[in-house]
Amino acid sequence: MDKVKINSQQLLALMILFNMGTALVVSLGTSAERDAWLANLLGAAGGFLLFGVYAALHLLAPNLRLTGHLRTMLGRRIGFVAGMLYIIFFMYGAARDLRDAGNLLINSVLDQTPLTVVEAVMILSVAYVLNKGIEVLARTAQIFLVVLLLTGLLSMFFLLCSRLIETERLFPVLGNGWSPVLISVLQQTFEFPYSELICFMMLLPLINQTKKGIRFGFVAVVISGIVLTISSMLQITILGTDITSRSTFPLLYMISLIDIGSIVQRLDVFVVLTLIIGVFFKIAMFYYACVSAITDIFHIQDERRMILPVGLLILLTSLASAGSFPEHIEEGNLALRTLFIFMGVALPVLLLIFGWIKKRFRLNSTPS
Repeated sequence: MDKVKINSQQLLALMILFNMGTALVVSLGTSAERDAWLANLLGAAGGFLLFGVYAALHLLAPNLRLTGHLRTMLGRRIGFVAGMLYIIFFMYGAARDLRDAGNLLINSVLDQTPLTVVEAVMILSVAYVLNKGIEVLARTAQIFLVVLLLTGLLSMFFLLCSRLIETERLFPVLGNGWSPVLISVLQQTFEFPYSELICFMMLLPLINQTKKGIRFGFVAVVISGIVLTISSMLQITILGTDITSRSTFPLLYMISLIDIGSIVQRLDVFVVLTLIIGVFFKIAMFYYACVSAITDIFHIQDERRMILPVGLLILLTSLASAGSFPEHIEEGNLALRTLFIFMGVALPVLLLIFGWIKKRFRLNSTPS
């Protein structure tokens, strides 16, 4: 592991693709209605601060992964238990994203294909890349980030040409006050996707230039927040708040409305491409974090030995986690307000406080 290094640009690409993942194709902040875009913007601001917590914790001991920080701050036994919880958390995150991708593909283009087959092909693809090494995944992310950005710009151009945008749907801003916006931020747009960035605590020790990498990480959070905010504004101005809130995948429906001279139409493939790219890297990062945590806790030298067993567990968890997609969504909303808040926000903040206290204690106890 110590010989593996990735650069700051690769970290930037991985984080942007991770944040886009499923967040770009689902509806976020809809409880704030026409102010959903503002909820997304404030959620990104919270994500920026949260990444600051991760960065500060990492700088306390740049060579340690998250599981190493747990043992250092909480002690060997409690740190071991907390590390096991993070293994389960990372596996659950990968399983949820795998289920999201499988359902969208079945609903859009593979309606006759069993969910098990779709998810098995996806997890095997991710496992193949991870088996080649995290460096390969990072270099691939740089290429696909360009593809994703070009796809997004082309989609926006076609939406503008289709004259579907009605900006008056955004007004009045804060017509219902701040309360719905803040509730939406606290219950959804802050946790998702930013609290999930905790898995990058397993990757940050591999950055070849620590401080530069952290700066690029902050840039990635800003770019992600802007893209998600623009996407939310487009959904409101094109679909309206009612359809956006009721649609499972509003981006898919929005792009399907593009019709320019009966020539340019049925561009659903753009959304499917966006999802496949984003969710591939999101699953890959949760998958890698899970494997890395297992190898660190149990002192396994070769990470590749754990890739296939963990992939199988992710697949089984995804298939067994919910009986239907609506149940999957409901379970996810509950997890955001509980599990993701604890694992992605509360525990890292607690670790950082412990780290500062220990550092202060060591400085005070050092003889002058």
